[in-house]
Amino acid sequence: MSLLGKYLKGWRLRANRPTLEVGSEIDVFVAETNGTSGRAYIGDTELIVEGAGPEAVEKQVRVRVTEFDETTASGRGELVEIVGESSYSG
Repeated sequence: MSLLGKYLKGWRLRANRPTLEVGSEIDVFVAETNGTSGRAYIGDTELIVEGAGPEAVEKQVRVRVTEFDETTASGRGELVEIVGESSYSG
């Protein structure tokens, strides 16, 4: 393996439209809510989070992905738990 190959081993590019696997759990920040569900954005991917009410806005939450459409880069998930605070809130 070349020196450059060793240096770049394990590197990969991040996508602005990441795909999510149904059943996986991810940590995201809830940007807004309509009172019963919230919206989280991961790059250009939008995730509707069921059960994320006003108390979850601007908080880091763990979400279990229940649906995902790779074509539209959008999906749905259910709130598992609030895991942290945003460094911008307060």
